[in-house]
Amino acid sequence: MEQQLSEIIGAIYDCVAREDAWPNALRLINGQVNGFLTTLAVFDTTTRSARLAQIACDDGEAIRTLVAHAKDVPFFHLLHRMEIDQPDTLERMFSLYGPDGEAVWKSGALHQNFHARYGVLNSIDMAVLKRPTRVGTINISVQYEPSERRVFDIVGLLGPHIRRAVTIHDMFEMERAEAAVLREVIDALDHAVFIVAEDMTILFANEAAEARLREQHVVHSLSGRLAARYSYAGAALSNAVALGARDEISLAAAGIDVPLASAERPAVAHVLPLQRRTERGRFESRAAAAIFLAAAGTVVQSAVEAVAALFALTPAERRVVGYVSEGMTRSEIANAQGVADGTVKSQLAAIYDKTGAEDQRSLQQLVRELSPPVRRA
Repeated sequence: MEQQLSEIIGAIYDCVAREDAWPNALRLINGQVNGFLTTLAVFDTTTRSARLAQIACDDGEAIRTLVAHAKDVPFFHLLHRMEIDQPDTLERMFSLYGPDGEAVWKSGALHQNFHARYGVLNSIDMAVLKRPTRVGTINISVQYEPSERRVFDIVGLLGPHIRRAVTIHDMFEMERAEAAVLREVIDALDHAVFIVAEDMTILFANEAAEARLREQHVVHSLSGRLAARYSYAGAALSNAVALGARDEISLAAAGIDVPLASAERPAVAHVLPLQRRTERGRFESRAAAAIFLAAAGTVVQSAVEAVAALFALTPAERRVVGYVSEGMTRSEIANAQGVADGTVKSQLAAIYDKTGAEDQRSLQQLVRELSPPVRRA
């Protein structure tokens, strides 16, 4: 299973360089969860158009039918309410829509022409990108009622890796090369890109990255190694690079949307592991990761989201930090989540271990410290 997941994750990261590689990655995901058809899309919420749309299915006619009725989805306006990296079924959308959610769905053209025609009983849906004007989702249509926890665990595990690939694609919509993200392409980008070794030694920096190093506002070179001025960010990037070099599966949510500085409109960074791609002769043999820096103000984060990005918190841990930031006690958090006090105690222990906070008060202080860098004026 681990070897199969590693192959899927590698295929997902290949899509950063080659958009036409997505059908293969989605086909591999299909195989893991016995899916019938899988789609990945990034929607522009202002125009309701797709900036990225990829489909994998062995039935060409089914693909054509889906495409013909894709705009008939009655839940488009609810996509932004889906939680990142949290897979669920159609029942979630029914609930978000309201009491008549299921009836509206079953009377719609997509259900009648695609789901009913091809025996699709349900779908597994997950948000992989959330921006003020863009939402990215993966949708796996299945010809069975998904009830096994294993299926959701697999999709949830793949979520951060899909999110990383989609986020970097969305940042740049970069020029595509047949084989890979080549040096010439990276060098031509307006965004700063660093290629680093596992110990953060800078192996290559495009012109925009060199400019960032000269400015020394958010990153600088320390004995030839890339370092962030913001200590939390430096630790987060180093950790993500090391994790990706050792085991791409374990990278998960680490190294995505990492805030880089204490400023009102902070730059953020995304880490793309390169270990498997160097084995194919695409980069220097020592290359462990590419670090992409987004322009200041590109991403609007709350302090809680910044904490989650810096310390690679799970969605559940991120929610708990939100409750703590609001001043809720442990028992109040347990009641809000509908779980036992012991569960919250375990969640807090994991959060303290990741962040270095000693208790809820110091965790609140951490959130306060992170508030300036992630709020717009």
